[in-house]
Amino acid sequence: MPLSADRYLTDAWRLWGALAEADRAVLGPVPQGRQTCYRCELPTDEPVIVDVEHGGSGAGRTVYACPPHARIYQRDPVAEAAAMRRALDQGRSR
Repeated sequence: MPLSADRYLTDAWRLWGALAEADRAVLGPVPQGRQTCYRCELPTDEPVIVDVEHGGSGAGRTVYACPPHARIYQRDPVAEAAAMRRALDQGRSR
């Protein structure tokens, strides 16, 4: 990251700090409870949970969307069917 014509920021922690500061300058601070939309990748004040992805070897993740993109989120029917089949095979279904 150039600081001037003959000086560059090469220290990883200082570079991270400079990039984080630039991010906050553009998007503003991220308050608690604010999530990023899966589609537009912008922080939203009204996150909607559209999917919970389960990991096979660990924790999964929660997918959030802003209200306009929550309506158009499409789940993967093949992955859902496979997860349901595994749950039935292992006796974990309701």
